[in-house]
Amino acid sequence: MNRLLTIALPALLVGATGTPAPAADVTEAELMQAATALAQQYDANYAAKNPAAMAALYASDGVLVAPSGSIVRGRQALTTYYANRFASGARSHAIKVVEAHVQGNGGYGLTQFTVAVPDANGNLREEHGSIVVVYRRDADGWHMRLVEPSVRESADQ
Repeated sequence: MNRLLTIALPALLVGATGTPAPAADVTEAELMQAATALAQQYDANYAAKNPAAMAALYASDGVLVAPSGSIVRGRQALTTYYANRFASGARSHAIKVVEAHVQGNGGYGLTQFTVAVPDANGNLREEHGSIVVVYRRDADGWHMRLVEPSVRESADQ
């Protein structure tokens, strides 16, 4: 998976910017503010179990590389993914943006997260990990273009 990210991330960063824009169009502070706002909306929508609102945080052509490794493309598929995720019992999502870096009219960021997910027996366990996010500023605001979480292995797995 890391090799895929190493190959795909530079191409997605170029694609995330749409028409090339000078880096001065977006500041690191603006991107950090946007990344933090998206993280807060993500957590609020997760708590509300609102799959459509989750999908709306992504660009129309947004991509999620799910923790299982499956690739989810576009808002309709993202809505279905989150509906299934909530139906499974996942809850208590919390994101902390660690850093954000400008790339053209968008950029990328690194975050840390926790989430409670059911194990094979249906008992909730807390997962921790990191997320690489590619952000894009569209005509209607900031969105996530690519999200790839990395879940730490726990001792009970």
